[in-house]
This record gives sequence, C-alpha cells and structure tokens, in this order.
Amino acid sequence: MNFLIVLLALVLLEAYSDLRSVQPDQWLRKWSQALSQALFLERSSTFKVAVFVLLPLITVSLVLLSLQHYGLGFFGLIAELLVLLYSLGRGNIDTQISLLSSDLEHEDLRGALNDAAGFDISYREGHSESIEDVREAMFSALPYRLFERSFVVIFWFCLFGAPMALGYRLLALHGDMQLVQKTDDNEDSETRMVAKLRWLVEWLPARLLGITLGLVGHFSQTLSQLRQVIFCHHTSASELLYRCIGSSAGGQVGSPLSTAEIVNVTGLFRRSMTAWLVIIAILVVIG
Repeated sequence: MNFLIVLLALVLLEAYSDLRSVQPDQWLRKWSQALSQALFLERSSTFKVAVFVLLPLITVSLVLLSLQHYGLGFFGLIAELLVLLYSLGRGNIDTQISLLSSDLEHEDLRGALNDAAGFDISYREGHSESIEDVREAMFSALPYRLFERSFVVIFWFCLFGAPMALGYRLLALHGDMQLVQKTDDNEDSETRMVAKLRWLVEWLPARLLGITLGLVGHFSQTLSQLRQVIFCHHTSASELLYRCIGSSAGGQVGSPLSTAEIVNVTGLFRRSMTAWLVIIAILVVIG
C-alpha cells in the first residue's frame, strides 16, 4: 500500500508542482511560538524539540489507526497520501533551479541572490560578493536539496509509513524556522539538537543514495569518494552527496559545477530515484 501511495504522490507532484494548498505551515509556526512561550519548556531544548515533533506525529498515528480500526481503509489511504505530500519539500525545485541558472548565466547578482534564498533558505545567512560565490554555494547545495525534498522522505515513508515521513519534515521545517529568526543561546542549542537528529535520520538514506549515484554514473570514482566518508561521524549528508554526485557526474570534487552540468546532476538524481522505485516494486512483488 505504501508503494502505491508513493506512486500517487509522485504523479501528483509531476502534474501539480505547486503543492501550497496541501502544505500550509502557518499552524507549525504558531505551534513553535506556543512552545517557546510555555514556561515548563523554557530551559529544556531537548523536551521542546521532542514535543514539537512527537505530538503531531502521535496525532497522525492515532488518526490513521482509528481509520484502520473502523474499516475506513480508503480514507486512511487518502490521509497517508496527504501526509506524504505535506512531508515533501517546499516549492517547485525545477522552477527554482531554472530561474537561478538563468540569473547565473546572465550574471544578475541581485536576481541570483533572491532566487538562491528561495532555493536554499540557509543561504539567507550568507554574504556573497560575486556571481561565482553564488554559483559555488548553490551548486554545493543542489545534491542535498534534491535529496531532502524527496528521497529521504519517500525512503522513511516506505519503511515506517506517514508518521516517520512527517517527523523528518517537521525537523527540517524547525531548522528552517530557526534560520530566519534571531536566536538566543537556548534556541542555538535547539538548532544544534535538530541538526544532530537530522544527521541521524539522514545517515542511512544518504549513503544508500550515494551508492546508487555511483551505479547510475561513474561507479569507481564515486566509490572512491564514498569510502572516505561513509563511516565518518562528522561528514554531513550535504557534503557526502556533493562529493558523490560530483564524482558520479565525472566532475572534480571541491570545484563548483558549471551551469551546463545542472541537467546532468538532476538527471543522475532522477535515475537514482527510478532505480529505487524499481527495487521497491520488486520487493513488493516478492513479498
């Protein structure tokens, strides 16, 4: 059933790239503000993050169990589909990449900075003085953005269902909200904690995707890079995927990709996603 829901979600994503109608985040901002104002959570960032993520996750789990218990399987399927669509990344990344690429090609620094902020919210913290600065930062972020907006969500959804997919997106949105707010020491500790939790949740999917990128690209070069970081406790998913996809595309790791290679990078990612969908389909048939 989870595989069918994933296919439906991907079809809807291709047909209606703008999912703002099923991805409202206003409630989440209000939820975060309410927790920040709760006196019993002021000094415990650990408990605050746990409540922020677990309470919505538990609520969704109870709703899905209730629908299953009362024999409302069709409504349960719809509910899981909506949760999966909500858990996917925000915005149309293909459009964002296209706009950013156009600005980079025309060396429009102001437009590139504006598009970069929409493509990668963490970039609002950066300071770029040239087109090359934007190019390097965005091309370094591209593999991870492709990963966190779809692959990691679908991976955990297939294994543990809608609640786990939602839990990951809540962690991601929490991190994004912290980046656009002025933080104090307590909030900084929250940010670090969320980053650690995301690293743990992304550890396995990032490495599986890295191996898959090698299989659909230059395997020996990718494997060489992967060996250096696969068991490293300090390497982020972003760095790992950048090294893998740079090698898989036949580029030089550590140097920004050219604009012309963006199509190749996104193509590698799509082929890797297709490979995993085929693997999941085979497992479903065998099972």
